[in-house]
Amino acid sequence: MQYRFETGLTIHEIKKLYGGVGFTHYLQDIGETARGIANSTLLTARDEDGSLVGLIRGVSDMHTVLFIQDLIVLPEYQHQGIGHELLDQFDEYFKQVARIVVVCDDPDMQAFFTAADYIPENDTAITTFIRPRRLLEPKY
Repeated sequence: MQYRFETGLTIHEIKKLYGGVGFTHYLQDIGETARGIANSTLLTARDEDGSLVGLIRGVSDMHTVLFIQDLIVLPEYQHQGIGHELLDQFDEYFKQVARIVVVCDDPDMQAFFTAADYIPENDTAITTFIRPRRLLEPKY
């Protein structure tokens, strides 16, 4: 398995990876997703043929906070240590960052992060707030 930091993904790779794990909301506006990925820190996992099988991506100020947006591994490659390796390498890359934040609602991913020594929010007395994006509609 090859792990490397990249600056973006092709539309085909985004469709295959995000679609492969059922993250179809990312595919509704594939161009917007591609731009978001290109503006994130991206570490990929590629097989011996160079095919994308997983990734971790985040947004950070490189000092005080890192927000991990996605940690994805295709189902046929799960339970092989790829997700752990992606998280370990990301953690090492961001070792100077004071706080790493992950928000997830999937029980399997919650167990994954708990096993990696992440503390659930309900144990930290922190409340997460989200403001839905209000898109401006052009009026002609």
